Amino acid sequence: MKYWLFSALVALSTTAFAQNELEKLSINSQADEQNPKLSPDGQTLYFVRQYHPQNIGGSKDPGDIWASQKQADGSWAEAVNVKSLNNPYLNGIIGFADNGNRVYLHGHYEGKKPTTQGVSVAKKESATSWSKPKALKIPYFYNKSDHSSGSLHSSGQIMILSLQSYDSKGAEDLYVLFKQSDGSWSEPQNLGANINTPYQEMTPYLAPDGKTLFFASNGYEGFGSRDIYMSVRLDDSWRKWSNPKNLGARVNSEGTELYYYIPENSEYAYVSSTQNSDGLGDLNQVRIIPEEEEVIEEVADMPEVAVEDAVVEESEDAPLEEEVEETIVAAPEEEIVKNEVEVRGKIVNLNSEEGVAANLSFSSLKENEQFSQINQVDENGVFSINLPADQDYELLIEAEGFIKKRVKLLLSEQSPLDNSDIIVRNFALSPIEVGTTVNLENVLFDRGTANMLSGSTENLDEVVEFLNENPDVVIEVAGHTDNRGRPDLNQILSLERAESVKRYLVQQGIATERIQEKGYGGTKPIASNAIEEERQKNRRVEFTILKK
Repeated sequence: MKYWLFSALVALSTTAFAQNELEKLSINSQADEQNPKLSPDGQTLYFVRQYHPQNIGGSKDPGDIWASQKQADGSWAEAVNVKSLNNPYLNGIIGFADNGNRVYLHGHYEGKKPTTQGVSVAKKESATSWSKPKALKIPYFYNKSDHSSGSLHSSGQIMILSLQSYDSKGAEDLYVLFKQSDGSWSEPQNLGANINTPYQEMTPYLAPDGKTLFFASNGYEGFGSRDIYMSVRLDDSWRKWSNPKNLGARVNSEGTELYYYIPENSEYAYVSSTQNSDGLGDLNQVRIIPEEEEVIEEVADMPEVAVEDAVVEESEDAPLEEEVEETIVAAPEEEIVKNEVEVRGKIVNLNSEEGVAANLSFSSLKENEQFSQINQVDENGVFSINLPADQDYELLIEAEGFIKKRVKLLLSEQSPLDNSDIIVRNFALSPIEVGTTVNLENVLFDRGTANMLSGSTENLDEVVEFLNENPDVVIEVAGHTDNRGRPDLNQILSLERAESVKRYLVQQGIATERIQEKGYGGTKPIASNAIEEERQKNRRVEFTILKK
């Protein structure tokens, strides 16, 4: 099936595909497996294996690139370490170019220990070895996160990277980079608020149509820690995207899903998941079966979006930065007028998971727009509402005995292809009870300091409102870190962050005796400390109700 048609089907509805249950690959080990990348010929599956004793740096090595060869029966052979692409630090593949003869890699390889993060490129020398990776010079490249993920578009001209950079909205955001005519790369450009949240957007994959983006996030209501979402680019600014859509329970679970990736012309998608694992990531494949009878008729008249192949003669001595240039040609899309979209979901008690009867107040975020609507949720917590589809909304969820919750629904940039979709949003409310703990997920700090990042005070203002509405409540503000480094310094840092939060609350008029601050360091983890994605959950600030 042509890839343009595949993308059109996905954009119409993620339920347009019957996806089987995730099927674990036989190459998984007791270590953590991430970042699957299939070679262009489909015969070699590369991936990252973390903290494995056979890594270059041994069991303390945060990640080496391994590879498995496809067998005649379709199975995968035992994986081997691709030593020529690895060093004792975190290694990973971004993507392949020049028919698989060049590979883009995370990080720098010069010197004993890289002093900066970045992107490198290597050239294939034989079936099993590569040249020494050389660093690419990318202007204004900056990533203060330990996490590195991204993908190279099949044209070789576009890179999507996950970075916590100069203009990130909180944690990691997604950025786009473009290859220039001289072979250099542009500075990273933030994909904007339709994609990025104050939380983490990670492991992006841009489909060959140049429009359909898959990524992992914990910034939207989902099934678990991180879910896989899909969005469609709406124009050439690279900042307007359709409302991200969760790929659903056949892909996502209560655990963590990362690195969703569909090789071109493949009947399988690949994804790393902690579902049915020992808590670390396993590589899975899921067969994609398009329900052509029901869906193709709806897009039969759509203009084709093609990626034209360019044939360029290249000598053996061509510099690594040169690529075969391809052009993405997008035909104009017919405008579809949208009137309303149905938003449905369920409100539950965070502790018991029972339905909660609540009031939902929708108000428009559009300047000079007076739209507002209040809906009563039924006794089971189930709601459904039709909203004008050309606006963005703030949703206020209130229920007696629960901490109110505010969320944003961004509908104005919904893709025209999503016109008939139902948007599902489920929410959990924290009861106002002694012992209830609320994770202040949007309160973020510069790494290694107690300096709050911009945007953190919005979450704290909600805490101020809660305390003003409940004058008898006394809380403990607790700071937490992961378990790396010296425990005594971790405890000090966590206390300083808790004190920073308390200081802000007191400045807003909350009596100091109503707030107790405590630093726990890394003594109270809520996730494994084995991998960075889990350690980030442990680095948090939360408040607990001590008295009501």
